[in-house]
Amino acid sequence: MNHNMQSWRVHLPALASFVLFLGTIFAWYTTYTDFARFFTYGGSWFQFSGTMYPHPATTPCFYGAFAFLAGFVWSLLILYDRDESRKREQQKYLVWFLVAGNLFAWTNAISQIVRFYLAAPGEGVNCSGVLITNPFATPCFYGASLFLLSLAVAFLAFRFAEKTQ
Repeated sequence: MNHNMQSWRVHLPALASFVLFLGTIFAWYTTYTDFARFFTYGGSWFQFSGTMYPHPATTPCFYGAFAFLAGFVWSLLILYDRDESRKREQQKYLVWFLVAGNLFAWTNAISQIVRFYLAAPGEGVNCSGVLITNPFATPCFYGASLFLLSLAVAFLAFRFAEKTQ
């Protein structure tokens, strides 16, 4: 195996972990902001209706944050596994997990984009209940984009690992 292929095989799993780490930080910061806003405007832990903003635990971002965290932890376990065969197998499963995460994230992002363009001017809101002026500059769109990037990098890591068996 040439040196460049070996280098990619080693660095791509670390890059996948880094992208998933960024997604985890972004998603949990967004979730924290949603909870802070919700509580500031009178929401409480067990109040799921009748508030100005939706309860953050009922939003896709909340579940996306857990998906990013799970993917990040999984990628670290793969990164530090010494068994190459198990590493390749787990990398394949991580790719499938990220495919599912992308389906979830992009379904929500596209739904938000469609709702934005169907809403009356000035009435478009994201899933956190916040008014938006551009559906492509929302946490939902950014999170979906980070999920897509993590899938692309994890897939490349899997393909390079597969070529070196």
